[in-house]
Amino acid sequence: MVSRRLFMLLSATVSIGLAKPTLSAAQAADPFAQQLKPLFARHCVKCHGGEKVKGKVNLKQITSAGQFLAQPDLIKEIIEVLDTGDMPPEDELSLPPADRVASVATLKAQLRTATAGQVARSNPVRRLNRFQYNNAVRDLFQLNRDVFALPEKLMTRETLYLNAPKMPDHVNVRSHTLNPLSGLREVKAFPKDLRASHGFDNQASQLSLSPLLFDAFLKLSVSIVESPDFNEQTVGIWDTFFKPPKEGAAVLAETRLRIAAFLRHAFRGPVEPSTVDRYTDYAMAKLKQELSYPDAMKKVASAALSSPMFFYRYHAADPGQRGYELASNLSFFLWVSGPDTELLDLAHSGKLMESAVLEKTFLRMLADPKVERFLDTFPAQWMQLENILAATPDPKQHRFFSLDKQHPASLQMLIEPLLLFDAVFVENRPITELIQPAFGYRSDFLTDWYTSDLKPVKVDANKIMEDNKPIEAKRRAAESVIKVAQTKLDDYEKSIPSIIGKTADGIDLSPGQAQWETDQQKALVNSAALSPWQRLGPFGAGNLKEAHERGFINETNVDLEEFHGKLKWESAENYEDGKVHQLSGANSATYLHRIINSGVEQDLELSIGSDDSFKLWLNGRLVTDRYITRGVAPDQDKVKVHLARGDNPLLLKISNGGGGYGFYFKTQAIPLPTGVIGALRMEPAKRSHEQESALARYYRTFATELNPIRRETAVQRETLAKALNQAKDALNKLPKPRAPGQVQKEMNRRYDDEMRNKLRANEFVRLPASNPRYGGMITSAAILSMNNGTHRTHPIARGAWFIEVIFNDPPPPPPNDAPPLSEDVTVENLTIREKFAKHRENPDCAGCHSRLDPLGFALENFDITGRWRDKYPNGREVDATGTLLHKYHFDDIVAFKDAIVKEDRRFARAFTSHLLRYALSRELTAADSLTVDEIVDRVAEQQFRLKSLVAEVIRSDRFLHAN
Repeated sequence: MVSRRLFMLLSATVSIGLAKPTLSAAQAADPFAQQLKPLFARHCVKCHGGEKVKGKVNLKQITSAGQFLAQPDLIKEIIEVLDTGDMPPEDELSLPPADRVASVATLKAQLRTATAGQVARSNPVRRLNRFQYNNAVRDLFQLNRDVFALPEKLMTRETLYLNAPKMPDHVNVRSHTLNPLSGLREVKAFPKDLRASHGFDNQASQLSLSPLLFDAFLKLSVSIVESPDFNEQTVGIWDTFFKPPKEGAAVLAETRLRIAAFLRHAFRGPVEPSTVDRYTDYAMAKLKQELSYPDAMKKVASAALSSPMFFYRYHAADPGQRGYELASNLSFFLWVSGPDTELLDLAHSGKLMESAVLEKTFLRMLADPKVERFLDTFPAQWMQLENILAATPDPKQHRFFSLDKQHPASLQMLIEPLLLFDAVFVENRPITELIQPAFGYRSDFLTDWYTSDLKPVKVDANKIMEDNKPIEAKRRAAESVIKVAQTKLDDYEKSIPSIIGKTADGIDLSPGQAQWETDQQKALVNSAALSPWQRLGPFGAGNLKEAHERGFINETNVDLEEFHGKLKWESAENYEDGKVHQLSGANSATYLHRIINSGVEQDLELSIGSDDSFKLWLNGRLVTDRYITRGVAPDQDKVKVHLARGDNPLLLKISNGGGGYGFYFKTQAIPLPTGVIGALRMEPAKRSHEQESALARYYRTFATELNPIRRETAVQRETLAKALNQAKDALNKLPKPRAPGQVQKEMNRRYDDEMRNKLRANEFVRLPASNPRYGGMITSAAILSMNNGTHRTHPIARGAWFIEVIFNDPPPPPPNDAPPLSEDVTVENLTIREKFAKHRENPDCAGCHSRLDPLGFALENFDITGRWRDKYPNGREVDATGTLLHKYHFDDIVAFKDAIVKEDRRFARAFTSHLLRYALSRELTAADSLTVDEIVDRVAEQQFRLKSLVAEVIRSDRFLHAN
């Protein structure tokens, strides 16, 4: 019985009996008749030969070896399902281990026979992808930076270690994929390439060229050479290609030589003389149009970059040029770029095809710093790590995953498996150490992620309260000192008027007061005096216009004693002329009133500022009406008014629309209280007792005769104030009692800041794998986080990733009628495993689930962000037990990884298949699977070391004769 996955791939094969054999039936009849046909009869035809034929394939109709050998893809699939133990299914007659081994061996022999007469599939023509294009252009011009931003480059190494025999214990790396480093300015890059089904972006099937994309290539080639960054500081070949020839040189001949060498590198092989002539003529024509030599050569370079000979990889039309194809295949495999001069020279001489030279060449390439580009592409795409960037775990449950939006945890996570791959590559370790290594590279953040509860320290409220007691006692004592000092100061300040008054009572102030009155009377004869302001408002309105136009009071006859609703006139003695003063209230009006007393009839200029509009009345008459929206500033309006002799009531209305609100007022006048002005205007003999008292009180406020006592009281007040300030300073220096809640908030804030700093850090440290739960690809936070939903783990997604990446045996898509699984884990208090048990009751789902479930459930102890858990949120225990490949029972993740390592050959075969597919840039065929077996056989004695596998891929006939 063969798997549903197998026969979905072969669903179009309906009439098997009509197929023609590749070889005669007699050549292979015995193995088929003696071993395979009886095997099918015992274990397969019940489902694939009865009344209901599953997958539209009827094995019962395959009656001869010829028919069987005509279908190598079918043979390959049968080998795989038998080898993995997927078939026969558990509910059918089992196949004894010895029979399984013998059957697989026979089938492989049959596959070798079936493909022996076939021509190996050649690598298709394909264009360069973004990363290849960037590197090829960068190497061609020897640029000191990338051509355009490369978000597909997931890790940037800041520590140089690829040529070291051993990775350093501390490395500095970071991921710029969310904010990639910029390339040349103003370069118009083409969009990211589509990924093939597995994840590689170098597959020929995806690298097509639409008219729109072709136009993008043309614009890109022009934008590169016209970039302001494309100059002699950034271009390494500037002097040998773009710089004008020396004076007296044969320009045509030298230009032709330069172009010939340039095109050889750009087109990755020999260039016809006619092609060189065409590009040379183009350059000379541009020079005749009076372009400078560098600009003319930029045109040539741009034309080369826009040629399909540059951005396509072709087969060699001439068998004599196979060396160039091999050079190109090597360079794009290991360097993700075109071949260098040494490779081209070896290809030209034909020596590259010699095994000894080839060996020396690829060892040189593996040691070259440009091999970093292989490590930038293959491992990330093989592991499908780009998917971690789309992980969105519920922020309420996993807050630290996206604590820093610019540096999410995913950027730290994806680096861990990439560094492990780097170490296995640099140190040429067995690839099983990608699964179960003795060490790993972790940042401080990842160490916390795996080993801590990701919670700040919880404060001890009782301890804090106990610690507060002596602090509070000291502060109470200090506060008592402050209270005493404040009382002394307050009492003394209250006594100052009395002290000054007693002193004044003992001094005859009348001579000084008389002289002052005389001086003021003379000044008031021809001057104006201003009383303090009175203020009323604000009065609310619907808008500025209403506030400005509406009369909220009798504006021509002001009564300072009148109430207006709850509003009344209030003294505003703090409004000092010549300064901007703020008001309050939006869409409102405020009134300001004062008396201008003039000794004579005269004109007076008022300087006014307002926010916003204002009106001005003098002696009940509207003098100025200014409707305007503005911010207040000094001297915005000059208003000239005519004063009558005596008191002149002035009313100023400021209206505001919104935002700031205030006014400014200034004029040439003497500021005196109204009562003092009236008394001074009165002849001394006619003054009342109240007026005499008002003058005496006012004079006392500044009388020079009282300066000594004022100084004395000021000194004493300063002494008391200083004592008070010292007491306050002493209190401020004391520690404050801490509220437990506030302390916890501070601890939380500090912890968040610490985690942010760790998320932004770039140091990763080599640590021993002390906890066998962790370590390796499959239990890295990156892999575990990227195959989930927002709220729960997805065992099937994890299992599908595992079976595709680790075993290279991808499952088919689920049937359209497959019922969805509820996202709510807690429904009916079931575990995810119990939910899937119901899900598997659908017969169409059971086949794939039997393969995927053990793989996915083995990882269930890790939540959706890769952190360990023993229980689900509903309190149920996690069950991670299972059986791998129908023969390895495991109780936990450690035993699961042990089982995979035991299947090192199977893993090596899958890994090699991925590697060969990447190297050939195409899907593998049934015949390619034999090449994979040969590579694995040759590397088995070396424990499947990574560089050894890469070397064997290069040595394989499939790679050497790819085209």
